[in-house]
Amino acid sequence: MQPKYIPHFITKTILPVFLAFALCGCTCSRSLSKIDDSDIDRYEITIPGISRDYDLLFITDTHVVISDESADDEIQNYSEERLALFTNDSGLVASGLFTAWIEYADQTEPDALLLGGDIIDSPSAANIEFLKSSLESLRVPYLYTLGNHDWTYPWDYMTESGQEEYLPLLAPYMESNTAIHTLELDDFIIVAVDNSNNQIHPDALEEYRRILSYKKPVILLLHVPFYTESLLAKTSEVWSNGVVLGGGIHGGIYPNNTSTEFLSLTTAADSPVAAVFAGHVHLPDASSIDGAKEIPQIVGDAGYKGRGTLIHISAE
Repeated sequence: MQPKYIPHFITKTILPVFLAFALCGCTCSRSLSKIDDSDIDRYEITIPGISRDYDLLFITDTHVVISDESADDEIQNYSEERLALFTNDSGLVASGLFTAWIEYADQTEPDALLLGGDIIDSPSAANIEFLKSSLESLRVPYLYTLGNHDWTYPWDYMTESGQEEYLPLLAPYMESNTAIHTLELDDFIIVAVDNSNNQIHPDALEEYRRILSYKKPVILLLHVPFYTESLLAKTSEVWSNGVVLGGGIHGGIYPNNTSTEFLSLTTAADSPVAAVFAGHVHLPDASSIDGAKEIPQIVGDAGYKGRGTLIHISAE
């Protein structure tokens, strides 16, 4: 039986955020007040046959930038430029917001915290150290998939040398495998797959096929979302280029052979995939991916805005 997607259940709760932060040199921002709640998009998905309900907190695209006077001039200048872009309307910087979400997760204790990529805005030493200390302080399980900014700079964008230098810095937070790794809960498996270069990483395909063979329900965590008609319509109003994977004839990104096969496996009639969560586009969306089986896809709004997503998973 297919998972039941409940779009009419979607609600948005806008509550005050009580945050304070300090930023000095390379010191990480810290929230000085507890968060009772924040701006949260709420969704519910039903997976038939599971034994209990679950809550998954999903944060994506925080684009944390930490200043570091010890970095070289190129990185310093880039960081200063980017910091201004990722300060929200209330004047809160992304690092303070991300710290607040870590504390919120520890306070509310969801079954898992899912990180949808672009958590840091570049792989600078200061950003990596902030990420390390943040995740080491976390007391709930987490799963983190790569975003394109997590491991790139504009002067070394998606290069082979960039992969060799920067991906190993993120590997400790991805079970030493940035291409694909998992978090298994009692009733389902959450699978993080790298598509940060706009295609499914080729090293992920065979392992993904093996995971699907278990026939245990799967939730797929990506950075770049799959094409849906409604999502492409929304993103086309904001972005000048295709920012969804698939739907090339409509303006999305044409999938290569690996991505095409991956999508076919995901939407096959007997696929155990129950839902896809993604980020990247900096706006929220809930729609369905077409295939032999329709798969609900939830796209999270940008964390640097102070936005988070809570997905409630329930049995039918």
